[in-house]
Amino acid sequence: MKQLLLCLTIAGFISTTTIGQELQERPKVGLVLSGGGAKGLAHIGVLKVLEEAGIRPDYITGTSMGSIIGGLYASGYTAHELDSIVHATDWAVVLSDQIPLSDVVPEEKSDYNRFQVELDISKKGLKLPPGMVRGQRISEMLSGLTWHVSSLESFDELPIPFRCVAVDLVQGKPYVFKDGDLSQAMRASMAIPSVFTPVEKDGMYLVDGGVLDNFPTLLCREMGAEIIIGVNVGSSDKPDIEDLKNITEVMMTSAMIGSSIVLQQSIDSTDYLVTPVLPPYGTASFFDGDSIVARGEMAARLQLDDFIHLSDSLNLFASPKVKTVELTADKIIVSDIKVQNRHHVSINYFLNKLGIHEGDTITRADIDTGIRRLIGSRFYNQITYDLNKVNDEYVLTFHTEEAYLTQAKFSLRYDNELKAGLISNVTLRNLLTKNSRLSLTADVSEKPRIHNEIIAYLGEQQSTGFIADAYFERTPLPIYKDHKKTLGTFNYYKTQAGTGVFFSYKTRTMISAKFDWQEIRVSQSSGLSDIFDQGVDRFGNGFVFGTLSIDRNTLNNRFFPTKGHHLLMSLKANFNAYDYYNGESTSKAIIKPYIDVPNKNYLAGSIRYTKCFQTAKNAYFETGISLAAFSADAPFFDMHYIGGTAYNISTGDAAFVGLNYREKIAENYGLISAKFNFNLSPTIYAHTVFNGIFSPNFGNDYFADQSYYLGPKESIIGFGGGIAINSIIGPITFGMGTNVDDWKPRAYFSIGYPFM
Repeated sequence: MKQLLLCLTIAGFISTTTIGQELQERPKVGLVLSGGGAKGLAHIGVLKVLEEAGIRPDYITGTSMGSIIGGLYASGYTAHELDSIVHATDWAVVLSDQIPLSDVVPEEKSDYNRFQVELDISKKGLKLPPGMVRGQRISEMLSGLTWHVSSLESFDELPIPFRCVAVDLVQGKPYVFKDGDLSQAMRASMAIPSVFTPVEKDGMYLVDGGVLDNFPTLLCREMGAEIIIGVNVGSSDKPDIEDLKNITEVMMTSAMIGSSIVLQQSIDSTDYLVTPVLPPYGTASFFDGDSIVARGEMAARLQLDDFIHLSDSLNLFASPKVKTVELTADKIIVSDIKVQNRHHVSINYFLNKLGIHEGDTITRADIDTGIRRLIGSRFYNQITYDLNKVNDEYVLTFHTEEAYLTQAKFSLRYDNELKAGLISNVTLRNLLTKNSRLSLTADVSEKPRIHNEIIAYLGEQQSTGFIADAYFERTPLPIYKDHKKTLGTFNYYKTQAGTGVFFSYKTRTMISAKFDWQEIRVSQSSGLSDIFDQGVDRFGNGFVFGTLSIDRNTLNNRFFPTKGHHLLMSLKANFNAYDYYNGESTSKAIIKPYIDVPNKNYLAGSIRYTKCFQTAKNAYFETGISLAAFSADAPFFDMHYIGGTAYNISTGDAAFVGLNYREKIAENYGLISAKFNFNLSPTIYAHTVFNGIFSPNFGNDYFADQSYYLGPKESIIGFGGGIAINSIIGPITFGMGTNVDDWKPRAYFSIGYPFM
């Protein structure tokens, strides 16, 4: 009835206009879009119906997700274009801070995205982050979508004048964005407290506008709107307790309690109110975007006749003038580059990693690529930018948040071979020398492992430098007799230290040359009484060697890659090998084959190559090949261990589905594998694996008759399958495998990130 009276009033007003008089100015229509997280995608469905009815708003205001949909619509996107954007967006990526692994510098790849918790360390102690998500990928997406209007100074210059609301935590007051960078305005307006980090601007610390005004109807009135169409995807009623029993809804509802005071007043000021019915979808239901958009369209269609009547009434007036907007070109010339909040990183390093200099002609993709390289250097937590047009060129200003020089990282893990552990890491930059990084990592468990690494960069480019590392592990080495049956298990102690130089090329390739010492010892863990009951305590081998390695990694993800390849080539020159024995001298002969050194000097080489590519929608194929060989017979403890999964093997070992952890030992071998992954959902993968290994006709004859040794001309074919989940605590994998020799099942299970 309210809408009908409004249309009759408009028509009656026009009919009183005398013939020959110029028609009065058309009443201004305002569109108000509320916040609501993923539920705000319903706004797109409403916009579809408004376009169908022929209604184009004169003003738009929005909060949170309403600011994003409203801001993009105001910048010139149609409802169907916005629908396509939602459908094409990988929300798992956008709602994370993870850049592709291929954009991380080579020397940082091994540490990237393998910890559940990362905390900064300041002079006051551990520092919690201001939000669970910093929003780097969201900022990147919004900057890209608003590139065409990035040179406009005022939001009144947009095709449709626009305002959005944020809240300044410093003053405790709403802040209305009406000019500046549109992407920054939208990002600040949707910064849900404790979920997304606030946005710093001119001394303010801005969070989600829904904290104080989730439905900015009065703001739209202030802009000049006389007729208000509002879409409320928040709750106008008290929430149901059952709907609050998840952390996302609790955070969202808690953050928006303050806005409930003005919500009813805002609703009362709305002429046309659309309230989509959205349960069971919630604020985090981004993967149900298509369904949420449909719910919005369904709700708006219930009022389609009213919207058509409104449109017909407005069409009796003179049509408003079409606004001419000067859009930013796809390619621009950079006249100046400014970097804000720069403290520990030189300007030359920043510009060289960015790959953009004054006078360059660039595109948006050039900026995105450069920012990802900078984030991949691990010196930055977040980088955003804005453009200012000066004459026909642009000033490019970067807003940076540098990472703390000292960080603590933690991750819980479990697998069915090495059991539970807490991976702890402390990373310190510029501690020893300027441009240095010290990383200390420990797996605190019954089977401990420690890896410490020092990198000292040379020059501002930080592409070359010195490297030194130390490694220790105490893990099991099972000795198998016949198909899954163990004779017993050694305690396997490995200690290694080395130093050398490296060269890092862009974000893909690293070449290193090192000089290393390594010693491996074993003692009794279980069984093997025929050895240890006769006076043997510990035994093993030691090695002194040099290595030359080439590591090229273009995979886009460490654990769930969909494209790219990884090539690792290594050449080792063994300068000396020696035996180690601790026990009664008369018992040394018992373990002589295991510690004997047939050759002190020899060469060893290995090549590992993995390639990933998409074969169909939601289907990916991963193929790999590994080759390893010695120039002469090597000591037992310099051989390769075969079996287990990529989540528990050590450096130099080879994963093999169908064999248990370290079930076989090989000197020279060739291994091929094929893995097929299928996405059952955005985070759940089903996989099948086939692999085969072959030992050529040369090897160490000492162990040819031992079942655990992969001897001359021996081959094994294995296969299996399972489920993997890309969870917030890291990969969760479960599967079964077997091989054609014994057909006995072998299960594998892991939770969390691996140690290396």
